[in-house]
Amino acid sequence: MRTRRQLLAEAKAAHNHPAYAKMAFVMGCGVQGKGEGSRVLDADEGSAYLALFDQYGNQSFGYSHPRIVAAVREQLDTGVLNSTKIMFEEVQIRLSERLAEATGQRLPYSYLANGGGESIDNALKLARAATGRPGVISARGCFHGKTFATLSASDRPEHRALLGPFMEHFRQVDFGDVDQLAAALDDTVAAVLLEPVQAEAGVIVPPPGYLQEVRRLCTEAGALLVLDEMQTAFGRCGTFFAHEQFGITPDLVCVGKAFGGGVLPLSAVLGTERVWEVLRVLPSTFGSSLGGNPLSCRVGIEAIEIASDEAFLTTVKERSLTIDARLSAAAARHPALIAEHRGLGMMHGLEFTDGATAGLVLGRLLEERVTSTYSLYQTSVLRVQPPMVISEEDLDHGLSVLESVLAEVDGHRQPSAPSGAPTAELSPVTRTVRLPYPAAQVLDMLASRPRLLDPFAADPAAAAAPGHAPEFAGRLGGDAVVWADRAELLDDGVRLTAEPGWLWHTLERRVTVTPGDGGSLLEVRVAWNTDSGAYEDMLGGRIGFLAGERLAELITALEAELDRQGHLETLERKSADT
Repeated sequence: MRTRRQLLAEAKAAHNHPAYAKMAFVMGCGVQGKGEGSRVLDADEGSAYLALFDQYGNQSFGYSHPRIVAAVREQLDTGVLNSTKIMFEEVQIRLSERLAEATGQRLPYSYLANGGGESIDNALKLARAATGRPGVISARGCFHGKTFATLSASDRPEHRALLGPFMEHFRQVDFGDVDQLAAALDDTVAAVLLEPVQAEAGVIVPPPGYLQEVRRLCTEAGALLVLDEMQTAFGRCGTFFAHEQFGITPDLVCVGKAFGGGVLPLSAVLGTERVWEVLRVLPSTFGSSLGGNPLSCRVGIEAIEIASDEAFLTTVKERSLTIDARLSAAAARHPALIAEHRGLGMMHGLEFTDGATAGLVLGRLLEERVTSTYSLYQTSVLRVQPPMVISEEDLDHGLSVLESVLAEVDGHRQPSAPSGAPTAELSPVTRTVRLPYPAAQVLDMLASRPRLLDPFAADPAAAAAPGHAPEFAGRLGGDAVVWADRAELLDDGVRLTAEPGWLWHTLERRVTVTPGDGGSLLEVRVAWNTDSGAYEDMLGGRIGFLAGERLAELITALEAELDRQGHLETLERKSADT
């Protein structure tokens, strides 16, 4: 019987996002329930997950922050919920004032929208209008959204191949390379678009002096500096805006995600008076049907108040020191597992030796009820970016679980792998064992129980007839799952194959038994393909771990049963002799 989790996963795969449905199911994610602070309940089990990741900045203030919830209720009670787009909307105007104050009036103007990509687009329009130039320079590895303009800025080869051609006049340089930027800046460039920290490239922190030099070069070239602070603003790096730490002021800065308190869509582009001139010349430059509505704006004001509080920022800095010290120590303890640790403030990443290892670690964390994720464009990087309201005790617990999982994974090496090799097994997982028993004896056992060495069977030892099983009872670790499967008896063993569906594109378990000196040779091969594209290795790391662990148990159980049968036969012979 299908569980609620599987029914939801199948529906998500059928109607929304097949790869994400597989990812969440294979990793063991539960059904989201009520959230509070840094914890979210599993609606089915009632157990709580501790967040070591804030959902790409959206939950920077944690789940159901009491001040955010109160702000929503207060605004709902006023009945002022809808934008006329004609009358003076006080809460929107007050929010714009508050944003200007947050910049020390250096960026006194703002325009409100819904999502980050929308505000980045608006920033690029402002830059072109203010400079009269078409060009935009971005940094390789950047993430600015998924509109055509922001995808053009990111210029990912996989996106270009599928969605191209992209917009003209976009070009890229390496993040952190001042010389490349200087060479690219000419009189056609309207804007240099950067993140203070490249989150989705793997939490890449700028080298010392880099952003200061970028600011200088932009000023000299007459280009605008546009900073995307979607994930770094609202205190994430220890100051309200991350750029404050570098002693610079951009011409335009874009904020979002945490701006909506984790409950409502809200973003903004903030700029100088000079770049805002276009709104005097062409008032209809921007438009956002529901952007800056009263409910979102009331939440935005509260988000600014929370992130501007000195006590809040002091706590962020304290948590930052803890995270940095613990992750640096973990990287030093596991050099064969962790290639690098990077971070700024409460925004960190652990880069593993491969994406499969990241998948293995993520899956184990979820088993321990701790959530994290990977960087979108560098899937070998584990993100450690907890809600900024996380308590000292919860942070200690989450990091302790991570440290324990890292130690476990570092010890989980392929038997034949040299030191320093990837620690996670990918398809196919194979095991070869010599047995001191005749091949015919092992084949007889498989004939009556063809799933005896199936690492995905809910009950491998159960007697079963070969053939089609439309509702095969499977397991992925501790999770029940159902799919259509087929068992086929062969002269030298058994072949088990899943029918293509929402979870498996292909899955084969092949057991081969051949006669050998003094017994037989047992070979088990498990091969799969989830058809998950760039996520295949991450899913494979998790699946390979589960298959390998279960195979070890099943082979041990098989050897024990063969030994028991051999012992009984010996006793029977002795009894017959007497």
